[in-house]
Amino acid sequence: MTTTATKKQTRVILESYKESPTLAVPTTLICIAMVAIIIGSWSAALAGSLPMWLACIVNGLASYGMFSVIHDAAHRAISSNKWVNDSIGTIGLVFLFPYAPMPILRWLHMQHHRFTNAKNDPDWFTAASPRWQAPFRWAFFDGYYMYYFFRYGGEFVTKFMGVFLAYVIPAILILTAAIYYGYGLEVFVLWFIPTRIGLLLIDIVFVILPHAPGIVKCEDNEYLATTMRMGWEWLLTPLMVYQNYHLIHHLYPTVPFYKMHRVWHLKKDELNKHDVSYQTAFILEPDNIEVHKGFYPQATST
Repeated sequence: MTTTATKKQTRVILESYKESPTLAVPTTLICIAMVAIIIGSWSAALAGSLPMWLACIVNGLASYGMFSVIHDAAHRAISSNKWVNDSIGTIGLVFLFPYAPMPILRWLHMQHHRFTNAKNDPDWFTAASPRWQAPFRWAFFDGYYMYYFFRYGGEFVTKFMGVFLAYVIPAILILTAAIYYGYGLEVFVLWFIPTRIGLLLIDIVFVILPHAPGIVKCEDNEYLATTMRMGWEWLLTPLMVYQNYHLIHHLYPTVPFYKMHRVWHLKKDELNKHDVSYQTAFILEPDNIEVHKGFYPQATST
């Protein structure tokens, strides 16, 4: 009786975590903070009170911080109100991806969840990169994302073409006007380079680290396709914005990022019955790396 009651309570609690909130306050505050930092940095740099190089770094880190907002919006984890959810996500996209409206970004990200670690995973472009190309691919994966969408999007390309043009044309006009009026250097240093810094960090934290070694496809074993990074949580949880619990995200993608650790502690005993891959805080390979290497015997023997 007690076990049955406990399982029922666990299900109820888990469902409450998975349910989209009226408004995810932590995520919204991050969005406001990152916007304030970016605008403040731009203003200070243009006024000459902040060195351009320092503003570049600040904007790069803020771009990385903004991705958690975009990411949760893609999973409709910011608000149960679709308009509110997508509007907050779009604010982040304007700064980081002014050429990928929310419906397109959402479709692309869902392909990653659907095909994790497979060759048709859009993140395969960076995860399977040769080492000498890796930093470049990590910093420019947005270009491949757009290629992937137009190459494999099928009917979604037609469906979202209107919103794409409505989104990207104003961005091009603003960019062109800024360059025409002599602000090309500022755009390059305060926007383009920072977005590359942000994308580099995003790819490391959201793709490379939590999916290493990237051998097992989620369709074959979802518990091996994504990892848990244990240790130094006091440092890594804020730095990685809870992506050290990335397995939880793939198992329960609608859970807001700031609740993933709660789900982990709630479901830990049950999850440990499966092939959960643990990475020690600063180690890339999981403890059960041999399980990964031997998962596809035919592939490893050729």
